[in-house]
Amino acid sequence: MRAQNGARILFMLRHDIITNFGIMKSKVLACAIWLLASMAWAGPKVDIKFDRFHGYTGTVEYLKAVQKAYPGITELLEIGKSVHGRPMYVLAITNKKTGTTVDREKKLQFERKLEVPNPPVTALDQGKAAYMITGCTHGNELTGNEVCLYFIDKMVSGYDTDPEIKQLIDNRVFYVCPAINVDGLYNTVELGATQRVNSMNGFGTQRKDLNGDGKWSQVRYKDPKGYYRIDPEDPRLMTAIRSVDEVPESERYSVIWETESDKGIDLNRNFPEAWWNMQTRMPAGSGEYATSAPETQAICEFIITHTNILMVNEYHTQGGYTYRPLGSGADKGMNPRDVVVYDQILGKKYQELMGVKDLHTAWRAAYSNTASYAGLLLDWLYKQCGIYSMATELWNPAYEIAELKDLKGAELQKGILKYVADKGLYLPWKPAKHPVHGNVEVGGWLSAPGPNNAYPGEPLLKICERQYQFDRYCISLLPQMDIQNVSAKVTASAGGTKVVEITADIVNTGALPSGLQNTENMAFCRGDVAWLVGANNKMKVISGEACTRLGNLYGTKQIPGFRGSNKQTVKWVVAVEGNEALKIVASSLKGGTVVKPVKY
Repeated sequence: MRAQNGARILFMLRHDIITNFGIMKSKVLACAIWLLASMAWAGPKVDIKFDRFHGYTGTVEYLKAVQKAYPGITELLEIGKSVHGRPMYVLAITNKKTGTTVDREKKLQFERKLEVPNPPVTALDQGKAAYMITGCTHGNELTGNEVCLYFIDKMVSGYDTDPEIKQLIDNRVFYVCPAINVDGLYNTVELGATQRVNSMNGFGTQRKDLNGDGKWSQVRYKDPKGYYRIDPEDPRLMTAIRSVDEVPESERYSVIWETESDKGIDLNRNFPEAWWNMQTRMPAGSGEYATSAPETQAICEFIITHTNILMVNEYHTQGGYTYRPLGSGADKGMNPRDVVVYDQILGKKYQELMGVKDLHTAWRAAYSNTASYAGLLLDWLYKQCGIYSMATELWNPAYEIAELKDLKGAELQKGILKYVADKGLYLPWKPAKHPVHGNVEVGGWLSAPGPNNAYPGEPLLKICERQYQFDRYCISLLPQMDIQNVSAKVTASAGGTKVVEITADIVNTGALPSGLQNTENMAFCRGDVAWLVGANNKMKVISGEACTRLGNLYGTKQIPGFRGSNKQTVKWVVAVEGNEALKIVASSLKGGTVVKPVKY
């Protein structure tokens, strides 16, 4: 508390310095006090390293530490609980003292007089354009969780040192959900039971440390129907048997994890869009109904109650590219302008960051990967929420590590084993006894990180930084409402009543349109509006609509093949009594809300 009070005092001192700067003789002293005040106001940096995976426990500890250190620009929101009662969190990053919302500027005209309370005022963050990232939809895809933590660290620690970050946090809001599948994350890291799906039956709590080494790795055992064989050149390596391979039954193996995973729902097959189609192909694991998993329900509720979100990037792990919609159908199910924004703007930037020549290498439609996916968060966000959604598969060792470039198949696996040999991520095989399979060998990959995650240290940091750069680019595209060129003139006056003619330009100064083309026919997407508001309801509209609908304004960035204006002029003629204070409120669901007084 003492530290927080000190920060407030220094902040007030900083304000006084700016206000009275002209009378100060020492610029050096002013700058020194400014720097001291800025550091105190921001709060101490919360240390975080990426030489290990943080798991659920470490993630929650970090989120709480950040919220405590940066109370003015962060808020930790519990959005639900997992099957096993673990809280799910979203960290909101924004200046909590800036911005406004329509219901703060336009008061309720007819308040309820009964016991039913009036609706609460909308939170300030929902009056700003929003960008959201998520990780660990699949609990064993740990890389996405780390990318989210890296983004948080860069943003909050840069608030008082990077003017651009400060401007973004003052005028935008960023929602970060590091882990959707919190039970899967906990089981994978804390318990060592690699857990892709959510945790429905608690098997992951039953550890089987077969060789007593205190680590949780893989088990291989002879199985005449197994799908693996010991590589003849490198006995550490288990090579998948192709259908064309002729392998004697005596040389076949099965490979499982030392600690048994829970049975559960694949959360990324449990979202509403096209969920029913999944039942014809993969009924097991997609849930009894869409959002039947509490984790899926929680993230859906958060998103539909935060209509200011324009973009979501959900971080997965294996592949080294980004999916965009659709997974449940071809591009004919999308609006043309949205496809162009995805491929020619977002995709081109991701291709540039990946450093590849072919766009499809880095950027692809999810449908192109298979016959059909259904129940995807990716598709639900686009089709039903009007959000630019992306699913980035973060990790591909053959691309990220120089020593592994251009290697494929067994050669790639051998290269990986050589690379991690001294990093303790892959263990030698040792004999052990399994309660079901008898004589086995224990070794191979540790459950965390497993074979499909970026290796802690330099490889993980490389992924984190690249994705942070892509996030920053996406953020730079967000729409932003503005009110310009306001003019008002009194055209008549009599008996204390004035007739005032008002004009103003409502402008989207952001890069992208204030809504997807996909949203133009969605009932809940009202488009942008300009509202003329009087302070005491002593204003009568003679010409024009008090609330003028503008549709979705284009942005400043050219979209190949599409043209539109980022500005609309609004006009009102009103009769006002006395000195009624007037203001214009421009509001966009995904482009923010701004207000400007009208002087006449």
